[in-house]
Parts: sequence; C-alpha cells; structure tokens
Amino acid sequence: MKVKYLEKFYVAGITIRTNNVTELDETTAQIPQLWQRYVDENIEGKTLNKSKSLAMYGVYNKYEKDVNSDYDYTIGVEVTKPKNAITIEKDRYLVFSKKGEFPEVVIDAWHDVWNYFNSTECEYERAYNYDFEKYAKEDEVEIYISIK
Repeated sequence: MKVKYLEKFYVAGITIRTNNVTELDETTAQIPQLWQRYVDENIEGKTLNKSKSLAMYGVYNKYEKDVNSDYDYTIGVEVTKPKNAITIEKDRYLVFSKKGEFPEVVIDAWHDVWNYFNSTECEYERAYNYDFEKYAKEDEVEIYISIK
C-alpha cells in the first residue's frame, strides 16, 4: 500500500446506485450484472474520446455519507473530454494492489481496504470523494481510496 497524488482525469461508462449491503449479498448484488451489461452491450466500443490508456475502471462516488451508505458505481474507461464522463478531481489516494484470479482478487483487495481502515494501525482517514478500482493488467487490481 502506498500514497499517490493523481491529477484530474475523466471516466466514461455506465452507472448504478447501490451500497455494500446490497453488493455483499449474491442474490441482490448489482455490480456483477453491470459488468456483464458493459460487456454484452459493448459499451467500451461505443465510448467516444477514449484515452490511450487501456485500463478499465470501477469508480465509486457520490457517497451519501460513508462506507455504509449508498454510492454510485461506474464501469468505464478513461476519456480525454469531460462530456458524459465522471471528472475524478486531483486528489491524494491510498493505493492497495493485489494479484490473483478475478473476481476473487477484487473481493480480497476490498477486504484489505476495510481491514486497514478498521485497524488501530490506520494512519489515514477516508475522504469518500472518489474511490476506484483500476484494471490495467489481466491478473491484478489496484484500489485507490481518496484520503484526507
């Protein structure tokens, strides 16, 4: 885990409103269905102004309050223009990386995030601005958590 400062960038894709209680129950989870829709409807292929980055993103934003509240989740790719995109503002992030099989590696990485922020060793406070999963390699996920 390391701290990174990122410049503003844009992500375009498709979005749902959900929360962790919904997502931790296999019978109500919406995020896996959103990923399936993204692939089935070739959303990436229909996205305009794509950047040269080949990374995919899962972006969490518009938090109602904290980890237990509703948030928006967007699946998408980086684009060069803000039209019809989420603007991820310049911010400071705590980055968690994990390698392994999908989707288990993503779940494991999120457990690392939650365990860290619930531990007495935690040096940082979550900002609940923009958090995101970055998928740049076939067997690795990076989770960026906005911090104060």
